[in-house]
Amino acid sequence: MHDNRKKYFIPIALQILFIFFLQFAYSQDKIYENKALSSKVNKAIDYIYNLEFDKSEPLIQEIHQELGEHPGVYLLKAFDIYWKKKPFKYGSKDFSTFEGYLRKSLEISEGILEEHEDDPEASFFALSAHAYLAQLYVDNGENLRALSEAKNCYGYIKLGFELVDSYPEYYFPCGIYDYYREKYPEENPFFKPFLWFFRTGDKEEGIQMLKHGAKEAIFTKVESNNYLFHILLRYEEKPEQAAPYAKKLAEMYPNNINFTANYVEALIFENKFEVAKPYIDTLVNCDSRFYQYVGNLFLAVYLEKEKQEYVLAFATYQKADLIGESLDLRSPHMDSQIYCGMGRVYKHENKIPEAKEAFKKAAKTAEFSLIRDEAKRHLNNL
Repeated sequence: MHDNRKKYFIPIALQILFIFFLQFAYSQDKIYENKALSSKVNKAIDYIYNLEFDKSEPLIQEIHQELGEHPGVYLLKAFDIYWKKKPFKYGSKDFSTFEGYLRKSLEISEGILEEHEDDPEASFFALSAHAYLAQLYVDNGENLRALSEAKNCYGYIKLGFELVDSYPEYYFPCGIYDYYREKYPEENPFFKPFLWFFRTGDKEEGIQMLKHGAKEAIFTKVESNNYLFHILLRYEEKPEQAAPYAKKLAEMYPNNINFTANYVEALIFENKFEVAKPYIDTLVNCDSRFYQYVGNLFLAVYLEKEKQEYVLAFATYQKADLIGESLDLRSPHMDSQIYCGMGRVYKHENKIPEAKEAFKKAAKTAEFSLIRDEAKRHLNNL
């Protein structure tokens, strides 16, 4: 089984986890009208977020039996495997299973839309499938296929802007779109020539929409909080604003070590090392090789910045890097932090050529402004 981890590479803001709309369609929605069934879906989603798959999967089977061949069932199965087995390596069995669930959901949704083109439930499920497929393809370097799926999402997104004032759940997709429509091409110039198709966004308005979603939404509350952490820390470089959102999810889902890692990262960039240390120990000692890799990175930062134990810190950065080499897929964001940390230690030891090389590697590897900007600042000061 692959190590679980969260992948934060988002193609033009349209990797939207719309599984929550299993309960949010406004007409002819069997799940929404059936309180017992709705309760099961809620429980299944909570179990998935808390990585309790032994509880989520029997519930999903019950839901499948009750609903039959319903597009929401296959999205729920996709959501389950997404958290259980990610990252998906191209050509693997998990990749094919995940893609197959999405294609099946899309097939059923499109069949409904052929007869009822304005059906809101089918529209939401189609959007969900396209969004997940965009995530899958971009994570595997299939940028053109990802862009195609994103374009397929766009018509459904426009509906959200018309309804956002009436239905708080729309704050999440519309906020994501507004922010990433502008930010993503800044970070990934490859996509700029293709974006004439999409209406312009507004980064600040997107953040405000997500804040509304984090407070007012029901089914998209978790993802609104999650993306606020991600955006405010990794792009906007405001750790003091990002930390409360990460903390909330870490406390809500204590078994989800991804949320624990997010909280640790926010605390580290707030320089709250002693608060972070117990969580760092959890990561270092967990069963997942991926989170041992992340945990040793954060431990190295703690040793470097809080304890000034530079020799031990450098050895721990090396250990994190070595663990990363054993993974099927490692995180460029975490790698960039490893290289940046090594660069800082080299700089402290006045090993300028080695420091320059490490900072250049960090800047090249970095997915987000947070580390790229730091690496460039160090290079400019050497």
